[in-house]
Amino acid sequence: MDRCRSDQQPVKVTETKMNAFNSGKENAEKLSYEERKIKIRILALALLGFLISVKSDRYFPLPDHLPEPIFQIILLPYTCLFFAAFIIFIKPGIVGDAHLSPIDRISAVKLTTVIILIFEAMAFILLIVQDLRYALFGYHLNIPIAIFLFACIGASLIYLLIKDASQGLLVLIALAAYTGTYLLSIVSFPLHSQRSDMLPLILSGCQSFLAGMSPYAYHDLLYHPPHQVFTYLPGMWMAYLPAAASGVDLRFINLISMLVSALILAYSANGSRNHSMLLVPVFLLTPYLQYRHEIYLGVLFLILSIVFFLDRNNKWWTSSIASGYALAAYQFVWVIFPFIVVSAFKRWGIKKAFVNSLIAVAIALILILPFLLGSPEEFIAGVYGNWFYIDTPSVNLSYLISLFIPWDSMIIVQGIVMVAIFSLALQRMDPEDRWGWMATALVLFIAMNRVINVYFYLIVLLLLVMHGISVSTLKEKPDEEEEAPN
Repeated sequence: MDRCRSDQQPVKVTETKMNAFNSGKENAEKLSYEERKIKIRILALALLGFLISVKSDRYFPLPDHLPEPIFQIILLPYTCLFFAAFIIFIKPGIVGDAHLSPIDRISAVKLTTVIILIFEAMAFILLIVQDLRYALFGYHLNIPIAIFLFACIGASLIYLLIKDASQGLLVLIALAAYTGTYLLSIVSFPLHSQRSDMLPLILSGCQSFLAGMSPYAYHDLLYHPPHQVFTYLPGMWMAYLPAAASGVDLRFINLISMLVSALILAYSANGSRNHSMLLVPVFLLTPYLQYRHEIYLGVLFLILSIVFFLDRNNKWWTSSIASGYALAAYQFVWVIFPFIVVSAFKRWGIKKAFVNSLIAVAIALILILPFLLGSPEEFIAGVYGNWFYIDTPSVNLSYLISLFIPWDSMIIVQGIVMVAIFSLALQRMDPEDRWGWMATALVLFIAMNRVINVYFYLIVLLLLVMHGISVSTLKEKPDEEEEAPN
């Protein structure tokens, strides 16, 4: 009997080792598959960033005098490519294995570094184009400093290509590169309302508020048509009050917001074995985002990043407060908020979802109502009425739809599509995919809008980064839980 036991013991040990070997092999294959998916997402996000940077604002780089139908025909393949890249990011598995072998030969860090090198070259060119195009507005780029800055950025990235650097180091270099480029823009390019009325209008609204008047009035900006309507929700312009009160350039608020937002996202992806953190530098160094030094979206990005961080850590109470501030900061948050509610319902149940929504709406109303009741006509004209002219010079479906449905009915089409996506989300949404649902709803809403600015799509790219981080890091948790007992 003793000999029989001793004969069986090596068999059990061998089986245990084989199981461990097979389990390790499966985990390695799974990790390889997940890393391959994140590489596809990195490439898809890079393509989206490349497309909005190449097309840029208005008709650029096409002639301004092109007839609208011809311009929209030229724009159609561009729009199709944009949506193809978007779908691939959401569903990277649709790319067949046969097409993946080239990206298996390069690490995710090196792939991202190559993309960023290309992006930095594009950003340098766009800065020079901007300098020449808006010289009449006092734009004067210091070329030697610009060359030195981008040479340092390029040398750092080339160093990363040579060495096996960590994704954390690449994120730090990306933060430094973005900061350097943005500071160069602040010193070289003044805020001018004829170049862009966004931050000048916010500054004018802040100054009115600090003088004891409502910002929701009509503003006269230098070299701009008089009686410019104030279009920003309270949560947006209030974030710029400290800079307006102290006389600091408003762009410093935007810069700080962008950097903190990127740090929050990178921290959220920290520890991910499949390099989802690398989505952050690809987004941050999108050439168009670096080029547009005078936009105000950094505040929105920071708020959404805070919502993302709190939400994924199940801090539903504080997440509700942050969501309420987001509702009071930007109109497009109204489009994605219902999907936050659906996610809360599926994760926490109807009671918490109801309380979550109630808190968010209450916070939003506390910020909005004093200005809405104080200047109802001007508030509605700016926040809502300003969206009713027609301007679709970027990725869009609205021009095509307008051939069959009047422009005045476009909002109905948007409503029907949003209700359809919301109904589908109620039935099929996996809470882990909530940021992907938000990105899908928003990209379709923007594409069917009457007014489409290129920078709208930056919000979609941010939501995609959040989706990529969320689905990547969450899928690793079960493995960690399985390994814990051992």
